[in-house]
Amino acid sequence: KTASMEVTVTVNPSKTKVASAKNKAGKKVIVKWKKNESATGYEIQCSTSKKFKSGVKTVKAKKNAKKATLSKLKKGKTYYVRIRTVATAGGKAYYSAWSSKKKVKVKR
Repeated sequence: KTASMEVTVTVNPSKTKVASAKNKAGKKVIVKWKKNESATGYEIQCSTSKKFKSGVKTVKAKKNAKKATLSKLKKGKTYYVRIRTVATAGGKAYYSAWSSKKKVKVKR
């Protein structure tokens, strides 16, 4: 006889931190972070709301990425940017907590 056993694994990806968020020409913001070895990807969000309640844009980045571009932003507005790590195991995505937010003003 063979015995079978069910094992439950919890995946808690470690948090990632926004290293910089800078406004570039063309109403874009370049977001940079340090690569997280446990990540299979990243989610970057920006919003005009401090609490990310309205005007939220989400961009996904791949495992080896260290920067992303947020585009089509409005000139003269202040945006808040945050990031979280995504780790995939068994076909399911697991997310870290959101990083602290960085503030950036779109001037050009």
